[in-house]
Amino acid sequence: MTSHSRTIQLGTATITIINVGDLMFRLSEVMNVPESEWRPRYAAEFEKPLSFPSQCMHIALPGASILVDAGDYAVAVSLNTPYVPPNYSPPPGLTDQLLERGISPEDITHVVITHLHFDHYSGVTTERNGQYVPAFPNARCFVGRADWEYPETQEALRDPTSLESRTIGVLHSAGLLQLIEGDFDLLPAVRVLAAPGESPGHQIVRVHSEGQTLYCLGDLYHDPLEVEHPMWMAQWADMDATLGSRHRLVESALSEDAVLVPAHMPPGRLEQTAEGARWVEM
Repeated sequence: MTSHSRTIQLGTATITIINVGDLMFRLSEVMNVPESEWRPRYAAEFEKPLSFPSQCMHIALPGASILVDAGDYAVAVSLNTPYVPPNYSPPPGLTDQLLERGISPEDITHVVITHLHFDHYSGVTTERNGQYVPAFPNARCFVGRADWEYPETQEALRDPTSLESRTIGVLHSAGLLQLIEGDFDLLPAVRVLAAPGESPGHQIVRVHSEGQTLYCLGDLYHDPLEVEHPMWMAQWADMDATLGSRHRLVESALSEDAVLVPAHMPPGRLEQTAEGARWVEM
């Protein structure tokens, strides 16, 4: 196992967590928390730049090969996002890391995009002979309808040079994009659950096999402090929707002793506390 991946066995399912590159930012710059709330107890965590992996999950099941999120770190660099650490050399790309594990792009049967923030979908296509084509040509891609119909997404899709046009727009034109409303059974062992808040169409993925449960959380949480303080979240998130999604997840995860895999945190579980729940890293 390489340092940028981790594998979890869950019954008959094998979940591989693949980091395509680290992002870096200060919680004080992206969270909705007033300084008067974080400074007394969490000054160190909020003030210093923290490193966050940008993770994609592969779920191997009998007869199915599923990706949850498909990021391309080179896009983060090309967009000049401030979250790229200086002088940073990222791991190999998603496709290369899959190939290292004997998984070819043609093997992928389903791609679930938790939400349409660039680091979660930028790798769904690849450039070939000057054209963008599906990176996983035999896979249907599942996106929350509310994210697809979001005005900013639709505006971007009208620009043929935009990231949206050359990724999800290509999949839509190829007939490979399926829009989801609410909860959706992808397979008997895999269910996509609506979890709006980070974006209108944000969704998470539940895997259940032989009595064991794992959730791929997307950006429901970015940092363990958000579990203990559920009202703390990214500045751009819808607070009421996020709180509802987090409450639903916490209730289920505690009752199932589920493994949780966020996009930007190491995997963990929840532990019941007098105040609610706390994050326990695995």
